[in-house]
Amino acid sequence: MTVRAAGQPEASAGAVALDLGEIEDTSVGGKAFGLARLVAMGLAVPPAFVIRDAGIGDHPVDLDERHRALGPHPVAVRSSAQGEDGAEASFAGQYETVLNVSGPQELRRAIDRCVESASTERARSYQVDVLGAAGARMNVVVQRMVDALAAGVVFTADPVSARRDLLVIDAVAGLGEALVSGEATPDSYAVGLDGGIVRRDVVGDEPVLSDTQVARIAQQARLAAAHEGHPLDLEWAIDRSGALFWLQARPITTLPADLNEFDSVLPGPDDVLTISNVSEMMPGAVCPLTMSFTGWGIDYGLQHMQVSVGARREIDPVWQVTASAYGHLFLNLTGNLTMAAGTLGSDAAQTAQTICGRVVPELEDPTPMAFPRRLLNTGRLLRYCFRAPRVVEDFDDEVASFSLRPGPTSAATWSEISAKLGFFDRSMAVHIQSSALSGFFSAIVENMVSRSRNASTVAEQAEAVRLLSGASGVESAVMLEELDELIDLVVGHDGAQAGVVGRTPEEALAWLRGEESLSTALDAFLERHGHRGYRELCLRDPSWGDDPTPLVQSMQAAVHARLLTGSRHDIRTEVVDTASLSRGLRWVLPKAHDAIRRREHTKSLLVDVAHRFQVAFRHLGEQLAAEGLLPDADLVYFFTVPELRACHARPSSAALEQALARREALPFQQRLEFPEISVGLPQPLEPQVLEVVDGVLQGRPASRGVVEGVVRVAHTLAEAADLAPGEILVTPITDIGWTPYFSLIGGLVTDLGSSVSHGAVIAREYGLPCVVNARRATGLLRTGDRVRLDGDTGSVTVRSAAVDA
Repeated sequence: MTVRAAGQPEASAGAVALDLGEIEDTSVGGKAFGLARLVAMGLAVPPAFVIRDAGIGDHPVDLDERHRALGPHPVAVRSSAQGEDGAEASFAGQYETVLNVSGPQELRRAIDRCVESASTERARSYQVDVLGAAGARMNVVVQRMVDALAAGVVFTADPVSARRDLLVIDAVAGLGEALVSGEATPDSYAVGLDGGIVRRDVVGDEPVLSDTQVARIAQQARLAAAHEGHPLDLEWAIDRSGALFWLQARPITTLPADLNEFDSVLPGPDDVLTISNVSEMMPGAVCPLTMSFTGWGIDYGLQHMQVSVGARREIDPVWQVTASAYGHLFLNLTGNLTMAAGTLGSDAAQTAQTICGRVVPELEDPTPMAFPRRLLNTGRLLRYCFRAPRVVEDFDDEVASFSLRPGPTSAATWSEISAKLGFFDRSMAVHIQSSALSGFFSAIVENMVSRSRNASTVAEQAEAVRLLSGASGVESAVMLEELDELIDLVVGHDGAQAGVVGRTPEEALAWLRGEESLSTALDAFLERHGHRGYRELCLRDPSWGDDPTPLVQSMQAAVHARLLTGSRHDIRTEVVDTASLSRGLRWVLPKAHDAIRRREHTKSLLVDVAHRFQVAFRHLGEQLAAEGLLPDADLVYFFTVPELRACHARPSSAALEQALARREALPFQQRLEFPEISVGLPQPLEPQVLEVVDGVLQGRPASRGVVEGVVRVAHTLAEAADLAPGEILVTPITDIGWTPYFSLIGGLVTDLGSSVSHGAVIAREYGLPCVVNARRATGLLRTGDRVRLDGDTGSVTVRSAAVDA
């Protein structure tokens, strides 16, 4: 019999009760449909039925019969409105839930409360915001309650970090409603794809769940997500017998694109990867266009070297020497060992020293080719290296004649870009050939200083660095000299204090542009070096010439310091007394210096070519937006080169939606940090407490000298803007965009890098003590710590810890 609430009209025949097995679509609401899907998967779900098109006082004629079928247990009555717990919105907390309902009359009142909650002002406002109109149709789930020993929620993807490889479980003792309502703080567990618990946060003295229970929840939740084809937010409960039940399932509504969408398939599952070296060119996560353009260019260039010397038969279109994970670029050390397997005189230790600045124990020597083949390839390697000067000379002419001319339409512009994409790969191959000769001579210098191969002491490394830093006329140093001259001009202007210090970068740039002499000097600098900048091989990040604001921001710090102290660090190149050197060093050192100059020159050429493509792609995005093919120009960076080629730069609506989701994913990817060395595809680091052992942090000496000062930890250029004169900069890695700060700092410590990294080279130019490859400096040191930085021994000693504010 249908019960009519007071003041309500006679019941209609609208309300219908359905078993979960009878549900076929989302007309019953996302919550009921989710339960039906769990049942279809074979997971344990407490008995339940759903009332479709429920109304106040409008109850199914068989309500009591269905209620009795649930057994003599209290029930939970929950809303399952149209749009609720769907892919677009959760409606969390908008509608009523009633627990521990017993008896037919109490059940009817609970159903009416759920229906009535859809008409509150709060719920109707949310309906308008999400669905576009108020008046969502209400369905109600009636489900047997679990006598819960523990309950909670599980997200098959971490909703905070957006990592789909992490499953997160929150658990409380007893019913889960205290968790959902925020009344209880849960234990939290993060579970990796291999089932291991990678992070746990236990609130009480004892954990709510055992490891076995965590594993069971994770396994079943991942099966459910795999069955549905998308990440899920599920509620669960474990009863007093230990049985696991599933109470709700809904899509996670807040996730961007999969952070692992472009993860590489490694040539070998146990390949050893590193962020060293490559992170200098491309720190942090990059957009898909950059990954497919620059990432492949690096892989092509390194494979080209291997093919040129006979260590590899042909260039493989599948990445062999680089890798992508979570939107970050890595070098595959194992892939680089192809050279060691195919030539004489190279091994895993030397490869690691060249790329990482240290021996990597995880990297094992490869199976060598036959000796005659290696002997032949070694001759080819020497020829490859010694042909670099002629190759670079010819390439200068190629770059001078190269052009990218955007067309009048996006189709014409894409045709121009597509036809010339190979020139960037060619540019990378030339730079790697030039770098190979530089690395060859640098290794000889270090081995001659130490009189051994790959076994130099810290003191011998420092001496080799001193000798190599004697190169004059290096392009990066010339740029520094010109930048210092520009800063001196600004400092010498009467209005510098008011125009630069304490201003926003935009205001300072406007002031510079308003002063004719300074504006002319800035334009002259940008004419020569405007293609350089922060993350200068990233297609999305503007160069100094396209946006001088980051350059001006770093100049502001240098101007302020010089106005404050009346002094600056002068660039100096130590003149090496060759008379005191051995005959072999006297012969090889000038050749090593020439090779260093050539390497820096080809890097500038490479960045110049990349910048031309950057301008062309930006123009393509603007044209696609103007033609209505993209919602905005920036979205072009969230397609890959193969995708643009396949659709002729005419993306479908589905492709647009995916590109938008990828753009949402990039900030999540940027927050991730990785270990220097990984075996297999890299996994992000979990937050951890680090300690300095005996107050000393050991790295690799990269620029001689000793300084004592206050630490400034800066992960980004924006954080570096707070540098004070004489502070010791501690950062993961630097690139050309950090250059203006070197006239301000007292010394440099980097987590990564080697003696030929950007930071090491520029530190030597300024005569600044520098330690590279300190590995965990940014995690161990804090802004405000006072340290002694010894660039002769590669050590950083903490004198006193920062005082917390």
